[in-house]
Amino acid sequence: MNTYIIIIGLLSQVCYAARQLVQWIMTEKLRRVVSPTGYWAFSLAGCCFMLWYGWLREDIVILVGQILSFYVYVLNLDYKGAWKRIPFVLRIIFYLIPVVAIIGIIVMAPTLVDRFVHNPEIPLWLMIYGTCAQIVFLSRYAYQVVVSVKHHESLLPPPFWIISIVGASLIFVYGLYRLDPILIMGQSIAITIFFRNLWFGLTHPDGCEKSCE
Repeated sequence: MNTYIIIIGLLSQVCYAARQLVQWIMTEKLRRVVSPTGYWAFSLAGCCFMLWYGWLREDIVILVGQILSFYVYVLNLDYKGAWKRIPFVLRIIFYLIPVVAIIGIIVMAPTLVDRFVHNPEIPLWLMIYGTCAQIVFLSRYAYQVVVSVKHHESLLPPPFWIISIVGASLIFVYGLYRLDPILIMGQSIAITIFFRNLWFGLTHPDGCEKSCE
């Protein structure tokens, strides 16, 4: 892996680490699990860098995961009232990033099949495992969206953290097999914070989450 790719991956992890730090600090401060605007803003930035990283790494597992989670971040920013505060042109650019990635995959399908599916660095069994790990990890957002839409606000209840722990652990193992320092580092930090949030959610059920700006 060349230095350029590592830098892009590190930028994504800096954003993801920042989101965890913001969420953790606010949770510790308020003594309840919160969903701050900064968490979703850093998530969106990290997702953009991770899409870039996944493309450079020729890793379809990473790409699919980031494309599916992208609009979840946008939805939560909208619930926070922050999405509309972003300049219109910038919002359009953000909307187009995953669309361009999807179109690129479709247009260059024959080449991508060879680059991604037949990548000698990722055997078929590992790709299947990695895809399943991403599905588990992303299912937390499916749950989160359903709960948030139901209550008309951005919520992060205990089941979200349970699914996060399971999914992150699976991706951590995938990262070990891939010898991917970015995935290993990112999931190691995340799992620790996930456990902390789960503990808060279970021990402070009355403050499971109300929105926090």
